[in-house]
Amino acid sequence: MTGKCFTAIKLMLTLMCVLMLNLPATALAADGSDSALAFVRQNHLGDGLPWLGYQVASRTTTFTAIVQKVGTVKAQAIVQDELQHLQPAYQDQWNQNMAQAYSESFSSAEMRQLVIGNPPKPLADKFKSTQKDVSMSMKAKSEGLLKTYVSKALLSAMTKVSH
Repeated sequence: MTGKCFTAIKLMLTLMCVLMLNLPATALAADGSDSALAFVRQNHLGDGLPWLGYQVASRTTTFTAIVQKVGTVKAQAIVQDELQHLQPAYQDQWNQNMAQAYSESFSSAEMRQLVIGNPPKPLADKFKSTQKDVSMSMKAKSEGLLKTYVSKALLSAMTKVSH
């Protein structure tokens, strides 16, 4: 075996070892993200997207214009229907963002315990005490998504009342 070939094989083996050493960390990270997403879905933590969307939409000038055209009750129904209609297009990303926000505050093992349920008191206390941090992270991650979701719903609602 030549020196160059031996060096190339050594380099390749070294890279494989490095990759294999990093594999468990990658797998654990994926497991942590998976656990966080499972936690969000299992507890329906992202299900408030249409409600939150309506809260944002109802404070806009577009909503006010819709109310002026069709009245409050009909405007509420139209906007809520549009938000419900668009929800599936945004829900997965919303849940992913929420899972990422939880993953920032909890380890993979902690997320798995939360998924299983009935966490030990220190973890339950940590869960309660980190809600503000999780909320702030979720807001930062999802503000644009929420804005787009609401804007599309309002545009569609406005189109319906203009015809």
